[in-house]
Amino acid sequence: MKKMLLAGNLPYCAVGILLVGAFYLGHLLSAPPARIAVAEKGAVVLEAVLARAGESQETLEKEISQPIVALLNHYAAMGFVVMDISKDDAGNMTVAALPKEVVDITPLLREAIKKSASQAQVKP
Repeated sequence: MKKMLLAGNLPYCAVGILLVGAFYLGHLLSAPPARIAVAEKGAVVLEAVLARAGESQETLEKEISQPIVALLNHYAAMGFVVMDISKDDAGNMTVAALPKEVVDITPLLREAIKKSASQAQVKP
């Protein structure tokens, strides 16, 4: 009877509690998945424009531009960073849409450059 109730020196219920605790702890410590979406927007736009050759500017705006912007805004609202994976001549990719919670550090970069430039002028 003792072999049926114990897993070595521990009762099976204690082993079960330890397993559930380890499972829960694993979920707490796991990193959240990256919220990045990619799209080759340039190729899609080019295909759509070529398929609608001869259409008016308003029609192209309504059938191509508005749905693309709506989809990008939808994914940005869900918290995704949307990257346009079309590459330019230098091989650079661009970011097409960002979630609202993104921190823009551009002013901080400008300040760092200004500080660096002012320190370089003072040193000579």
